Amino acid sequence: MTRIPGVGRRLILARLALLWEALWPNLWPILGVAGIFAALVLFDVLPLLPGWLHALTLFVNAIALLWALWRGVRNFRLPRTNEVERRLEQDSGIAHRPLTALIDVPSGIDGDSSTTALWQIHLARAVASVQNLHVRPPQPGLARRDPRALRLAVVIAIIVGFAVAGGDAERRLVRAVSPDLQNFSTVRSATLELWVTPPSYTDLPPRLLASADESAIDTANPSATVHVPVGSRLLALVNQGNGTPQLHVGDVTNDLEPAGEDAWRADVPLADAGSRTVAVIQSGKTLGSWTFDIAGDKAPEITFAEPPEGSRRNALRLAYHALDDYGVVAVRAEIFGPSGLGTIGSTPLVVELPPPVGDPRDGETASFHDLTAHPWAGLDVSVQLVATDGPGQEGRSDRLSVKLPERVFNHPVALAIIAQRRALALATNQRLRIARELHGIAARSDQYGNDIRVFLGLITARARLVHNSRDDAVGSVQTLLWDTALRVEDGTLSLAERDLREAQRRLQEAIARNADEEEISQLMDELRDALDRFLEAFAENLREQLQGLDLSNLPLMDSNLDTIDNEALQQMLDRIEELARTGDREAAQQLLSQLQQMLENLQNQPFAGRPQGPSQSQEMMRELQDIVRRQQELYDQTFRRRQQGTENPRLSAADAAEQNALRRQLGELMRLLGERTGRIPQNLGDAERAMRDAESALSQGQTEGALSSQAQALEELRQAGRRMAAQFFLPGPGQGQVPRGGFMQVPGQDGRDPLGRPLNQRDSIGGLTPDGRRQNIEGTLGAERALRIQQELRQRLRDEGRSPIEIEYYLRLLRRF
Repeated sequence: MTRIPGVGRRLILARLALLWEALWPNLWPILGVAGIFAALVLFDVLPLLPGWLHALTLFVNAIALLWALWRGVRNFRLPRTNEVERRLEQDSGIAHRPLTALIDVPSGIDGDSSTTALWQIHLARAVASVQNLHVRPPQPGLARRDPRALRLAVVIAIIVGFAVAGGDAERRLVRAVSPDLQNFSTVRSATLELWVTPPSYTDLPPRLLASADESAIDTANPSATVHVPVGSRLLALVNQGNGTPQLHVGDVTNDLEPAGEDAWRADVPLADAGSRTVAVIQSGKTLGSWTFDIAGDKAPEITFAEPPEGSRRNALRLAYHALDDYGVVAVRAEIFGPSGLGTIGSTPLVVELPPPVGDPRDGETASFHDLTAHPWAGLDVSVQLVATDGPGQEGRSDRLSVKLPERVFNHPVALAIIAQRRALALATNQRLRIARELHGIAARSDQYGNDIRVFLGLITARARLVHNSRDDAVGSVQTLLWDTALRVEDGTLSLAERDLREAQRRLQEAIARNADEEEISQLMDELRDALDRFLEAFAENLREQLQGLDLSNLPLMDSNLDTIDNEALQQMLDRIEELARTGDREAAQQLLSQLQQMLENLQNQPFAGRPQGPSQSQEMMRELQDIVRRQQELYDQTFRRRQQGTENPRLSAADAAEQNALRRQLGELMRLLGERTGRIPQNLGDAERAMRDAESALSQGQTEGALSSQAQALEELRQAGRRMAAQFFLPGPGQGQVPRGGFMQVPGQDGRDPLGRPLNQRDSIGGLTPDGRRQNIEGTLGAERALRIQQELRQRLRDEGRSPIEIEYYLRLLRRF
């Protein structure tokens, strides 16, 4: 046998080609039958058939598959060696079968040299002829058996079926091999309906995991892990079937209870966190099985968003930030009294706080609480916040110390009443002595303006101390004395303020618990009445404080600033009621908190604490108004010359000189303002730079560029004028103001809220005022949107490429804001 390199490898290739040509024609019928069945499964066709036809289809498919398999095995035969050699010789186009000659061994040539030589020549020719052996690709001849290429249709159907089925392919296979044969059995097959209901405090919807109606199930992949919170409940309902079903939750087995004829139900809680296997089994048959991941409920976290502090009206401001996986349902503050005073701080004072505004899982809010009537007022106390979630778990913050705000009384009669009230708290056995003191105060009615209500309050307190010896009488007398002292000090303002806070608190609680429309409407009416009484008392108190003040020195504000009385606040109240009725609890709470913040920022003495009188301020304001007037005239003059085409170097030089004079006048004003207040508004600096650019453009005869810079200078000067007026003559941020004709500025005009405060200042960052508090009224009259439009218009005015017509148009738009 002669061995030639490369021949063995080509023989292997030839054997594989023959093997494939023998295997593929016998394998294809098997794959074809299986492919047709796979297409029917993926398109979910079989469950649509009647039960008997479904079962018959499965039977026919099984028979066809077995027949194709038997036929393929019977017809398949491994290729022989001579067939492999012949295939290689035929593919290579070699005649006379040289591979056989190479394998053959001659016989009977021993000693015959001529025969041996002849054989060697034959072998040499055979070796030379097999040097270029090659194997052609296999040709199973399937195209002759399937001339219409139906096999491609099966492949395409399978590909499209997978795309249609997606993640539902496994369930479709189960349905395809499970025909409904109820009509052939006396016992109907069981149907399972399984619900999992999360706890109500999570606000998560119930989930349907199993149902006879497949389209109602809310998950496309039942084999995936089901994530539910601890405390959820499983409701299993089984109809028909044979035997009592059982619900397995981990290692715990629960028998379903009868719920009618051939119906059972079970309702069990998922009380422990962890991974559990849930299965429903009836007579050994698993109706459904899932893997549950039961997540534990974490305790809430709460921190102080800002340190507790007293407001300008002596209310305790508490701001917090709460976190919880499913939301905080209640928040309270525990105030512990000062140490060293016996048992005064043993029992904390509990103050209920409103729930967080926004997302209850991660929200914050601030509230104000009037504790000036408490015995701890004026003392150093510690405050701890406590948040409670749905299951009742509590989270506590660190304790922070704060001096509890106290009411400062100035009226001598009010001081005397408060002194007797404090004495009653410290020595309840001195009732008769305190009653005599109260009688003496009441007798001097000229000292409190002969107010009949004050007189009756003092006399009633004296009578209770003398004739009522019960312990609870002391508390009622202390409350009465406190109200009487407030009336002496502020008239009806403090009482109206207290009623307003109480009305706000009740409305916040009602919104938090989703009260019905009738209750919301009633509480809104109470809040409106309380607000009217407060504003009326505030106005009366303000008039008394302004008596004797020279108000003529106050500068005239921009005529575009409209004024109203309390219409803006009434519109805000209407908006709060509308949001509460429509179920937008978050927006209603946020708007109510903003209303509370605005009212808290009012002060009883709006003009107190100003470093200088208004005369110097008025001169500076007049100086600025003169600059604005002259700059407007110069702008109009430049604009007219641009339109009329009357530009010439001499006139441009004169305008540039006038612009230079205005810039120098503004620089002097900025110097005086810096000496007085220690700070210069950024608008003035921007206006000075714009004037310099306009002067340069006018000197070069570029009137278009000068117009753009002059327009920017005008806008910056107007903005600076408003800020200077608020800085000189009006109360600081949050102190309230008294505009002409009423209490409040129109909301949204010039970026101001109903109390006249700027909604957004140039020195504010992220909507925060310089003192770090938020200052906007989102959702009311589009104030934030107006501010964004203003900023865009100013940005376009700075573009020197704008035409004069565009600049004038943008200026007209800015005047509307």
